[in-house]
Amino acid sequence: MAKVKGMTAKIEDWLAGLLAALTDADGDAVFKTAEAWSHQLESGVESFSQFDPFAFVSHWPGDAAREGDYDLNDRLRYSVLIGVESKSAGIARRGDDNHLGASRIRDLVIAAIEGQHPGSGFTCDDFYYSGETELVDSPKRYATELHFEANWLRTDG
Repeated sequence: MAKVKGMTAKIEDWLAGLLAALTDADGDAVFKTAEAWSHQLESGVESFSQFDPFAFVSHWPGDAAREGDYDLNDRLRYSVLIGVESKSAGIARRGDDNHLGASRIRDLVIAAIEGQHPGSGFTCDDFYYSGETELVDSPKRYATELHFEANWLRTDG
């Protein structure tokens, strides 16, 4: 019997695919690496250059609530970790005329995911941006985690 990924893993894959296809105004890929999170940065910030610029997607455990008929409303929350490394101080965060910085990449990621739905087979609402957490802010490296969420009204128990 074939093993099947759970819904949260399937949505991670969908988000990673969406980000892998993301391009800038010149039609160039925004990310060198856009994947579901599988601990790619296990050596920490020193491994930025291996993946830079990157987007890693992970399910982020969320809140749950009950609807009036006691159906489970499972809040789906996902984090998109974006990271950029530069040769010059400040460029990773701000960018310049020749380099996308995390500031512009952040805008592109939010625009790409905001109001999107993973498609048929997923009984959830559209995804919306819900905030971010800055993780690394050093002269030549910057990383922030963007948060997105959608409600998944489960009637299957």
